[in-house]
Amino acid sequence: MSKASDPEVPLSRAFVLEPMRALQRTAHAAVMERLAAAGYPEVRVPHINLLAYVPRGEGTRMGSLAERLELTNGAVTQLVAHLERLGLLERSSDPTDGRAVLVRPTAAAERGYDTARRSLAEIEDEWAARVGPRRWATFVGVLRELTSPDPGGM
Repeated sequence: MSKASDPEVPLSRAFVLEPMRALQRTAHAAVMERLAAAGYPEVRVPHINLLAYVPRGEGTRMGSLAERLELTNGAVTQLVAHLERLGLLERSSDPTDGRAVLVRPTAAAERGYDTARRSLAEIEDEWAARVGPRRWATFVGVLRELTSPDPGGM
């Protein structure tokens, strides 16, 4: 059997990223449905992705958002401007660096965060019930190990 380090990986190989993306699409669809029902009908997946990186309270710099989302500064500026028009984000100068811009969630975004978090908790509870508590705990543990910044600390 071929290993990933082999020069020729078979075209028929199924990669784990596709089912991971399918889980993310399922979660996004459910979150968007609940957000729409809660009064956020214009929020889409790119908005959810961006808002996931805007900490409650303190906010974050636009440059950090671009880096974390792997988008250009211009693309992030467009997303933030749209969310600002929706009343979900506000921009201000960073008091520690006048050249930098901070993005913070508004009170309306805070209510949306609560809706999204409840939705994600319900989704995870459904998945855990589907596969059983032991397998769910193993799945979550493996994901945490794989995403740990310190592989030696596993």
